[in-house]
Amino acid sequence: MGITKDYLRYIHSGSCGCVGSANGEICAIDATTCALTACENVSFYNMRTNEKVHEISESTKEATCMKLSHDKRWQAVGYADGIIRVFDRKAPEQSCVIYSGHKKAVSCLAFSDDGLTLASGGKDCVVILWDIVSESGIFRLNGHKGPVTHLAFAHDDQFLISSSKDCLVKFWSLKSQSCFYTLFDSSSEVYSFSLLGDNSLMVVASAEAELLVYELIWLEEDKGLSLDTSDEPEKKKIAEAQDIENSMEGMANRYIRVNVRGKLLRQCKGRALQLAVSPDRRFFICLGSDKIADVYRVFTEAESSKRLAKKIKSVRKRLMSAEASTHVTEDEVKKDVTILVTRIGDYRTPAKIKWIDFTRVFKPSEDGSVGYSAFALMANNTVHFLKIKCDLNSNSVAFECASTLDQYGHRSDIRGMSISSSNNAIVSGGSDELIIWNTHSLRPVASLQNEAMLDVMAVVFTQGDGHVVAATKTGELFLWSVAGCELLESRKGHEGAIWGIAHSPDGKQLLSVSADKRAKFWAYDIVTEGTRKRLTLRESRILEVPDEALCCAFSPDGKFVIIGLLDNTAAVYFHDTLKFFISLYGHSLPVTCVTVSPNSKLVVTGSADKSIKIWGLDFGDCHKSFHAHDDVVSAVMFSPSDEMLVWSAGRDGKIKQWDAQKMCRVQVLDRHSSAVRALAQSDSGSMLFSASHDKSLRCWELTEEIIVVEEEEEMEREKDYEARLIDEEDVVTGEAVDAEAGLASVKNSESVVTAENIIEAVDIVRNERAQLAGNDEHKPHPLLAAYNSKSLDHFIVDVIGRCRPSNLERSLLMVPLSYISDILSALSECVQKRHRVEFAVRVAIFLIRIHQNFIINSVTMLPVLEKISTEMPKGITEVRDITGFNLAALELLQLELEEAQNLKLFADVSGVLSKQKKKKDKARKAVIKT
Repeated sequence: MGITKDYLRYIHSGSCGCVGSANGEICAIDATTCALTACENVSFYNMRTNEKVHEISESTKEATCMKLSHDKRWQAVGYADGIIRVFDRKAPEQSCVIYSGHKKAVSCLAFSDDGLTLASGGKDCVVILWDIVSESGIFRLNGHKGPVTHLAFAHDDQFLISSSKDCLVKFWSLKSQSCFYTLFDSSSEVYSFSLLGDNSLMVVASAEAELLVYELIWLEEDKGLSLDTSDEPEKKKIAEAQDIENSMEGMANRYIRVNVRGKLLRQCKGRALQLAVSPDRRFFICLGSDKIADVYRVFTEAESSKRLAKKIKSVRKRLMSAEASTHVTEDEVKKDVTILVTRIGDYRTPAKIKWIDFTRVFKPSEDGSVGYSAFALMANNTVHFLKIKCDLNSNSVAFECASTLDQYGHRSDIRGMSISSSNNAIVSGGSDELIIWNTHSLRPVASLQNEAMLDVMAVVFTQGDGHVVAATKTGELFLWSVAGCELLESRKGHEGAIWGIAHSPDGKQLLSVSADKRAKFWAYDIVTEGTRKRLTLRESRILEVPDEALCCAFSPDGKFVIIGLLDNTAAVYFHDTLKFFISLYGHSLPVTCVTVSPNSKLVVTGSADKSIKIWGLDFGDCHKSFHAHDDVVSAVMFSPSDEMLVWSAGRDGKIKQWDAQKMCRVQVLDRHSSAVRALAQSDSGSMLFSASHDKSLRCWELTEEIIVVEEEEEMEREKDYEARLIDEEDVVTGEAVDAEAGLASVKNSESVVTAENIIEAVDIVRNERAQLAGNDEHKPHPLLAAYNSKSLDHFIVDVIGRCRPSNLERSLLMVPLSYISDILSALSECVQKRHRVEFAVRVAIFLIRIHQNFIINSVTMLPVLEKISTEMPKGITEVRDITGFNLAALELLQLELEEAQNLKLFADVSGVLSKQKKKKDKARKAVIKT
C-alpha cells in the first residue's frame, strides 16, 4: 500500500491595502466618522485621527452597497451574492439579520422614514421590500428590465420610487403592490434621482449631459382634487392636474401628477453616478465619471418668488427697449427651471469621486454663508474629508480637504510584491509608490515615493533586506534604502517596459527582462559618495532574446535562466554562458509567468491562454497541462516548503494550489473580487500573500486541517448540484409568471435545507405514531428530546420555527403536497393548546393560500379545515386580548409614575424633533439674507 500525502488547508487571516472599493459606497456615521465598503468588509474610520475604529466582516463576497436608517440605528449592507445583512448599531453584540431575495448583486438600498421597512434593488431587475421588525420579506416588485440603480420612499412611506438602467423611473404603491406611474422621458440609462423640497421636485440623473427636473403634485387618495385655495398659482396647478386626471393618461393614476420642469446642464463628462443632497436640502452635488463634481442650489419658495420677480422685471425692461432683438414673454420666464434650481459651481479633484455623503451637521453664519462637511470616496483608493462653504448671497461654493486616508493603501492596483528573507515585511508596488507592510499586523511601515518613479511593474528585496529594487514601465530601475526610506539610485535600464525582475539564488545578481527584447544582468557594487558608502547597480551582461520578454526566473541551483516570451514560448538558457538550452513550446498565447521547483527539475509556466503547464527541465517535455483559470494566468509560484506544490493565480480572482507530482488540484482560495496580480510566500510556507487589482493585499495562513482531494471534489459536485437546484423556479399556485408582485424570498441552499428538515420532521412524527400504536415501551426519537417538544405536533411546529423568517415562505413552498395535511393538523393542535399561536396562524394561512385547490377538493382535509376555522380565531382573539390588557396596564403604570414624579415619562419624539427643526429653520432664516 502506497504512502498517502497529506495536504494542509490555507485560510484567510487578514487583508490590508484596500481603503474603499472602486465601486463601493460611503456613509457618514457622525460628524467625524464614516463607514465605507472595502472589498467584503465595511470599515469605520475616524477622519479626525485618521484611524480605523471598527470593521464589519460577515461575508466572503464583495460588499456592493450600504445604507443607514434615518435614526442611524440600522445599517444595511448589500453583497455581490444577493444577500443583505442588517446590523443593529445599538446592540453590536447581536448577530446580524440576513435577508436573501436577490439572485444577483444588490445595487441599492433605501430605508423608510420610520426605519421599519427596507427596500432593496438588484442587478436582477427586482425591487424587494423587507420588514425589519419581523425579519422577513414583504413582497417583491417586478417591472424593470434592467438593473435597479436607486430607490427612495416618498409621501409618508406610502410610495416607492425606483430608477433603472432600462431608462425608466417607476412610482410604486406599497398598498396595492403595483406600479401606478412611469417616467420614460430619459433616452439613456437612469443612474440616480433625488427628491427635493417637500417631495415637490425630483431631479433625475442619467448618462446624458443634462439633469431632468420634474415637478411632483401629490394627490390625496379618495378625496380627489380640491380647488378651495386662495393661491392662484396653486389653483392653476391643480386645474391642470385635474385635466390630466380626466384624460386617458391619468385614469390609472390617482396619486400623483408629474410635470417636466426643465433641464440642468452638467459640466462633468460621462454618466451621472450620484446626487448627494445636503442635510438642509438646499444644495446637492452631482457626481459623474469625470474629475469634476457639479454643485447646485435649490431655492426656497420665497427665494424662487424673488428670482422670478427680478427676471420678469428684467424682461419687461428689455421688451420696452427698442434695441431688443429677441422677445421673451413672461410665461417663458416662469417656465425657466433656474428659478427653482441652478448650478453655482464645481469641485475639481485629482481623481474621480465615486461616492459622497454629507454629515448632518451644517453651520449657518452671519455673513450669509453655510458650512457643510462631507466624506468623499475616491476612485484611487482613498477618502477625503471635505469642508464645504456655500455663500447664499453670491451663489458661490468653496471646498477644502481637511484630511485623507492616503497612507493606508496604493492609489492604483498592485503590480509587484516581494517578501523579505526574515518574513517580517513585504513590499508592494503600484503606480508611483512602494509600501512596506508588517506581515504580522498588516499595517504600513513605510512609504517610498518619487516623482520620476511611474508605473511600477515589479519589486524585490535585495539580500539582507536592507534595500528594495523597483522596475517601472518606463524602463527604469530604482534602488531604495529601507532604513532611511531614501532613493539611492535610479537608472535607465531598458528602452522598453520592464515586465519582470528576479534575483539569482546567491542574491548577488539581478535579472531584468523587458519589451525591448533584452534580458540584462545587474551586479551589486559599493560606491563611495563623500563620506558614506552606498549600494549601486552595475550592468554586467546582456542577453538578446527572440521576442519581447514578459517574465523570468532562475533555477534554484543557479544553472539555468528561464524567460517567458511574447511568442508563446519559454526559453531556457545556461546561466554561466547564456547559451540557449531548450524552448518550452505548447502555449497558444504569450507566457505571462514562470517558476522553477526547489529541486530544479520542474518548470511551471502560466499563459494568457488560461492554462498552466508543467515541464521537465531535463528534456523540456510537457508533463501535464491544466486549464487552470477562467482568465489570464498572472502568477505561478512553487511553495518553498514543498517542492511538489505550486500556486497559480489568475485574473478571475482565484488562487489555486496544484500537486505537480500527482497532477491534481489541491485547493482553491477565493476571496479576491478582482484579478490577482502577484504572489509571495514565506520560507516556511506558513504564510501566503496575494495582491490584487482591487488594491487589496491578503494574508493566508497554513492550518493543521488536512485536505482530502476526493472529498474536495465531492463537495464541489454538491455545490454544483445545489446551484442547479436553486436555479429551478418554484411554481406558486394562482400566481402568474410575469406578475408585478410576488414572494420576497428566493430559493437558496439554506431554504432547501430547511425544507428537508421539515419533511424529515413529518416523517419522524409519522413513524413515532405508527410505533407508539403497538408498543408502549418504544423509545422516542432523539430529535424529540433535542428540541424539547411537549408533543409530536409541537415538534413539527418547533422545527418550522427554527427556519429563518426571511426563508420561511420559500421553504414551505418546497414541501411536497403529501406533507401539507400533517403540518396543518399539527398547527391546529398547537393553536388549540395555545403554543406559538401567531406563528402557527401565519404558517397555516400561507399553506392554505398556496395549496387552496388541493385543500378545497380534498375530502380528508375537511375535518382539519373545520378545526382550523374554529380554533384559530379563538387563539388570535385571546392573544389580542392579552396584548390589549398588557398595553392598558402599562399605560396606567405610566400615568401613575408621571403623577408621582411630576414628569412625563415618554415624550413624543417626532413632535420634539419637528419643533427643533422649526426652531433651526427660524434661526437660519434670521441670519441668512435671501
